[in-house]
Amino acid sequence: MLKKFISTIKSLAKNEDKEVGAVKWSLYGRVWREVGRPQLKYLIAGILCTILAAAGESYTIVVIRQVVDKAFVEKSMAAIYFLGVQVILAFGIKGAFTYAKSLIMSKGGLIASTRLQSRIYQHVVHMNISTFYGDGVGKTINYFNVQAASVLNLVTTNVISFVQNVATMIMTVALMVYYAPQMCVVLIFLAPAVMIPMVLIMRRRRQLLRRSFGIANAVTQHLTQTLRGIKTIQAFANEDREIQYFNSVLTKSMENSYKHTQASAMRSPLMEFMISIGLCIAMIMGGHFITSGAITTGDFTAFLLALTAAYKPAKSITGTGDSLQQGLLSAEVLFNFLDSKPAIQDAPDAIAMPQGGEMSVKFDNVSFEYVSGEPVLRGISLNVPAGKICALVGPSGGGKTTMFNLLERFYDPQSGQIKINNKDIRKYTLSSLRNNIAEVSQDVFLFNGTIEENIKYGAEHATHEMVVAAARAANASEFINKFPKKYDSPVGEGGALLSGGQKQRIAIARAILKDAPILLLDEATSALDTQSEKLIQAALKDLMRGRTTFVIAHRLSTILDADIICVIKDGKIVEQGTDTELCALGGEYKKLRDIQFKTNEKLVS
Repeated sequence: MLKKFISTIKSLAKNEDKEVGAVKWSLYGRVWREVGRPQLKYLIAGILCTILAAAGESYTIVVIRQVVDKAFVEKSMAAIYFLGVQVILAFGIKGAFTYAKSLIMSKGGLIASTRLQSRIYQHVVHMNISTFYGDGVGKTINYFNVQAASVLNLVTTNVISFVQNVATMIMTVALMVYYAPQMCVVLIFLAPAVMIPMVLIMRRRRQLLRRSFGIANAVTQHLTQTLRGIKTIQAFANEDREIQYFNSVLTKSMENSYKHTQASAMRSPLMEFMISIGLCIAMIMGGHFITSGAITTGDFTAFLLALTAAYKPAKSITGTGDSLQQGLLSAEVLFNFLDSKPAIQDAPDAIAMPQGGEMSVKFDNVSFEYVSGEPVLRGISLNVPAGKICALVGPSGGGKTTMFNLLERFYDPQSGQIKINNKDIRKYTLSSLRNNIAEVSQDVFLFNGTIEENIKYGAEHATHEMVVAAARAANASEFINKFPKKYDSPVGEGGALLSGGQKQRIAIARAILKDAPILLLDEATSALDTQSEKLIQAALKDLMRGRTTFVIAHRLSTILDADIICVIKDGKIVEQGTDTELCALGGEYKKLRDIQFKTNEKLVS
């Protein structure tokens, strides 16, 4: 066992993971400035209570020393009564200030937690959507749970724990020096014997903590993905496959946690072993000094009590060091996220776009690629006058939805410009640009709230009467009024309590109520039955009147009256014109039209 113990200590000294670097201690300064300093009054009050509680605990050693000398040696009952009251008083003081410390630090921590999580959320909602498509939502959730909690511990729990342990250590060591300075040679032996292996253990735990963050992200991401895609998993009977993958991630987490436990578990027995050696030496030396009359029995008792009392804070300080490392690593991850800048943001000289009015849209030689070297749009040029309807048709993957994403500035093109009223949209503020655009997508997202709250999402100051009017125009009022709570009916997470057609009509009502001058319809009637589609098309026709409208449609029957029809293929506009003009060309559009209408004729017959 001893050989194994020594070999384990040696292995801790090796740098087994070169890809992880030492933590940046300058991070603690930033954590203090941005998280700790705003709660300074709570920290100061908590520290004062902590020191007073430590003083009450240390005073008990003084009292016990007097009990040994005056009560047991001198056999004074009066002294016993008096010292007994002092013991109660000392523990009472400790308990009162410990309770006060807990309340103070809890309030300060809750305030700091709220502010930090609010800051993270504020950063999240302004990040580009490409960030979440790449990293997934699981990693972002960990910023709220794992990283934020560790950073807060760094400036609350860790600070108070460290102050308490240091204060206790100072007081107990002072008592040892005061009552038996001759025996303090024990401290000279114990300090380096304990600190060297502790530093090595801390280094190993830091490496394992870095790995644990990555593993935690993987676990959360896969769990989130499973919950969101549970229907697809079950539809493809892939439960066992997903379980197998998730178990493999959990196994990695278990293995890493076990290695972390191995390093952590060594700290306590090592400390106890060194303390036992110190006690042995102290007992031998104490017996010699008592015999020679250099110290009294009470002095020796006080020294032993102080030495044993110093063990707990000394052990806790090493544990605080581990927590400190974890907090700093969490701060490193969290601040890297908070320091990241969205690629799509307002230009320094951006101006607010006027709300409402007629708006023309122009794509001027626009090229774009999501992945470098894989172009999605190639030199798109398109001019849509104010109030006109432009339909985008063509095979899937041609770039139609990407044009919508660029118009709303979820992405910026690598070359070319998109203009509204002859002004580059990058010259407008993002909020004013998007406030002038209403979109109805084939992939409708509803928030976990009521039907009315979802319809009002783009127009929060709308009255109930305006909501009802928008729902009626979207042919949604009939099914809404069938619900027991009508417009106060919950829709469930993502609209799970509604059918696809119902969700799409809610989305159309939301766009109607927003009343924006630019309208984007991405297969807006794809989830509707034939009868509902005809009613919605009539509502959309009224909605599109006077608005600059872009329509993505695979069913050409819905866009025959469009002012401009663009055939998008392989990222290019291969044909452009009205239905009549494109039919006369006899090209791609005519082929698509003939295929669809002949198919429809066969279905009707």
